Amino acid sequence: METFSGKVHLPGTDGEWDLQLEIEWNDKEVNVHIDQAPDGITDWPGLAVQTFGLEEIVFRTKGIPRLFTHWWHFVRGGSDELWGMVMGLPDAEGIWRTCPVSLERAKE
Repeated sequence: METFSGKVHLPGTDGEWDLQLEIEWNDKEVNVHIDQAPDGITDWPGLAVQTFGLEEIVFRTKGIPRLFTHWWHFVRGGSDELWGMVMGLPDAEGIWRTCPVSLERAKE
């Protein structure tokens, strides 16, 4: 399992949060962890996870924050970082919200 971390301002949130992403590439499992998330829920499993080797991952989450669904797409920029984008489903005005994300691999 690999762990990556960084800061992210997810669509539908009020500000930047510390994000931790745990990936089990071969089992196609991913977990999103955010300590600052409201309502006491800090972990979300990835749904519909697709991996492409150990280089690329795509998945979705529901409920960060409540009622939002986000699609996540990351590619490995090198061995120690992931680069990607998070896209929220359209809001009430029909606008698709996105945010770029850069994550560093946690040192073991």
